[in-house]
Amino acid sequence: MNDFVIGAPADRLPTLVRTPSGYRVHDPQLIAGTHYAIDEQGDLVYTRLPAGSIVATVVLGSAVAGLWIGGDSWAWFALTFLLALPTGFALAAGLLGLIHVSTNPVRRYRAVHGHGRYAIDVTDRESGAWALCRRAERLAATPSWVSGRVDPTRTLGSLLWTAVADEQSWAAESLNQLVEPATGPDLQSV
Repeated sequence: MNDFVIGAPADRLPTLVRTPSGYRVHDPQLIAGTHYAIDEQGDLVYTRLPAGSIVATVVLGSAVAGLWIGGDSWAWFALTFLLALPTGFALAAGLLGLIHVSTNPVRRYRAVHGHGRYAIDVTDRESGAWALCRRAERLAATPSWVSGRVDPTRTLGSLLWTAVADEQSWAAESLNQLVEPATGPDLQSV
């Protein structure tokens, strides 16, 4: 059984992003222990406050303010609602800004690791780094990896970072061993 999914997105491996020019590999230490995720554009996204709930809270709060201040007048309700809406969005943006300033993973990463790079762009399609990114992307897209049958300790992201950023041959070999299909009469390939 071969369960590779051709052309699958790299979003199953959180530190590998497919870009128009190639791949962007992030250090797993960047988001480890945080409430941030790396989206498909390679941007850090705070996951504790979803945008939909913030918008709903601002709209609901503006409607409550309009009803409270507007009383029985539709004109006062509309005016209050229209004034409270941008005010609420400004307050929400300020809150998100404060959260990002206080929990910025890039700042934390640089405090621990110095001003080193936390992401590498791999654009040369003929390089070994490209081949490793492609293999990691394909492995992360398999049901075997998603379910945890392959790489249950989830070392793929760290191995990819070490192999690509630090150019450590042992990491590249370990990554290749994860990707190699299993052999034997009772084993299935990944």
